[in-house]
Amino acid sequence: MGRKGGKKTKTSGGSALDSLGSEFSDLFKTLPPIKRSELTKVVEKLFLVSSNLTSEPTTPAKQWEEFKEISSLVEKVRTIESGHSMCRTLPDRKNAIKPFLAWLSDLGAVVNGVEVADFGSQGLGLRVNKELKEGDEVIRIPQKAMMSVDTAKSSSIGTLIERDPLLQTMPNVVLAVHLLIERNSPASIWEPYINTLPHHYTTVLYFSPSQLEELKGSPAMEDALKQYKFVARQYAYFYRLFANTLLKDYLTYDEYRWAVSTVMTRQNLVPGRDTSTPVNSLIPFWDMANHDHGQLSTDYDPEGAATICLAQRDFSVSQQFTIFYGVRANCDLLIHNGFVFADNQTDCLTVRLGVAKTDPLATERLALLERVGVNSQKFYLRRTEEPLDRKLVAFLRVLQMEQSVIQEHQELELEEAMKLLNLESVTPLDGKVMQYMITRAALLLRAYPTTLEQDQTTLKESKDTIALLSCQLRLCEKRILVSTVAYCEQMLKQLQTPE
Repeated sequence: MGRKGGKKTKTSGGSALDSLGSEFSDLFKTLPPIKRSELTKVVEKLFLVSSNLTSEPTTPAKQWEEFKEISSLVEKVRTIESGHSMCRTLPDRKNAIKPFLAWLSDLGAVVNGVEVADFGSQGLGLRVNKELKEGDEVIRIPQKAMMSVDTAKSSSIGTLIERDPLLQTMPNVVLAVHLLIERNSPASIWEPYINTLPHHYTTVLYFSPSQLEELKGSPAMEDALKQYKFVARQYAYFYRLFANTLLKDYLTYDEYRWAVSTVMTRQNLVPGRDTSTPVNSLIPFWDMANHDHGQLSTDYDPEGAATICLAQRDFSVSQQFTIFYGVRANCDLLIHNGFVFADNQTDCLTVRLGVAKTDPLATERLALLERVGVNSQKFYLRRTEEPLDRKLVAFLRVLQMEQSVIQEHQELELEEAMKLLNLESVTPLDGKVMQYMITRAALLLRAYPTTLEQDQTTLKESKDTIALLSCQLRLCEKRILVSTVAYCEQMLKQLQTPE
C-alpha cells in the first residue's frame, strides 16, 4: 500500500540518487514515535468527548460548547498529523479524465451525448454534446465498475467488516474506509476513478468554527454539529482500531473526512451483486452529473447488471446535463452534499415543537396526538402556497384545545378525529393556530444573526464559497418563514371576516 521512504545509506561522496532518496524520505515520512504518542493521547480524549451518546447536550448553547471542545481537539490532531500522511496524492482531476474514460470503456460502460466539462463554482460536470430527448439513455455503468459495500466485503477488510460492530451497522462508513484503502492500494482496479474525485469538499466537515457560526438560527446548525461530532468519533474509533497495523500511517483526520465526504456526496443505492437488496455504492461517471429540479431518471438494469441514466428532459447541445437527486430540503443538501439549490421547489424548513412538560393537559394532548398519528416533534414549513404541513396543523389544533374539546375528540370515531389533519376543514381553533404560527415564525426569523437585506448584500459581494452557501441557505429559509407569516395573516383575516 502506498509508498514508504527510507533514508539511503550514503556511499562516500554521495550521489544524485542519494539526494533523491533523502528528498523522498522527507516527502513520505511516518509520524515519529514522540509525535505518535502525543497524537494517541489527543485522540483518546477526542474519543471520550465525542462518545457521550447517552448524555447528548440538548440546548443550542450546550451543543455549541461541546462542538468547540471537539473542534479544538480535532485541530490539535490535524496539527500533529500535518506533513505525515502516507496517503497517495491525487493528480489534477482534469488530467485524469482521459485515462478514466478509457478505463470505463474497457469495462463496458456506454456514454451517449455527454462529456466531462468544467462548470466553474459547480466543479466538474457533464456537458451535452448532441441533442437529447427526454427518456434517451445517456449513461450505462456496469456493476463491475462500481465500488460498493459488496466489493468492500470481498476485499482485504472483509474479515474486519464481519467482526467489527460499527462496520456491521454503518454501510456508508464501510464504503468510506474501503475508498481510503483503495486510494492507497497500488493494485486497485478503481485507481482511474479515484483519480477523478475532488481533492476537497464543501460539506460541513470542512467548515471552520466561524463558518459554522454562520448557520446560527438555521435547523442546519444542529445537524451540522452532530455530523461533525459523529465523524470525529469515527476517526478516533478507527485510529484505535488500526493502531497496530500499517493502516495507521494512512488514516489521518483530513484523509478520513475526505473519504466520508466523497461517500456522502456521491453514493447511491444499487442492487447487490448476489442479492436484489440495495447496497451503498459509488457509480463512476454517473456521479459527475450535477443536480437540477425535475424527475428521477436513474434505474438499474438487472439483465445487463448496470445502472442506467436517462435524460430527465430535453437537452440542447452545450447545456449542462443534470439529474434530479430527489426530494431534499436545502438543509439536507448542504449537510450531505455540500451545496444549496436556490430554486429548490421541494425545499422545506424543519420546525421543532412539543407539548410542554409543565402543561397540566400534557398527557391528554399527547394521547390525542398519538391517536391521529402525530408522534414526532419535527414538523415542516414548505416552499408552497400553503406552507403548513398537515401534521403541524393537527399538532397546533390539539395544542390550543381545552380539556373538554380534547375529550370530545377522543370519543369521536377515528375517521372523524383524523379530520384534525385536514387542511381544508375549518375549526374554531384555527384563529389561534394562525396567530401562534405568526408569532413563532417571527421568533424564528429573529434567531438569525443577519437580516434579509444583509444576506442579499453578502450574496452579491462575498467571494468565499462557504460563506455564500450559508448565506444562500439563510435566504431560502427566511423566505419560507416570511411566506408562512403572509399566509397565516391572510388566513387569519379570512377567519375573522364574517361570511
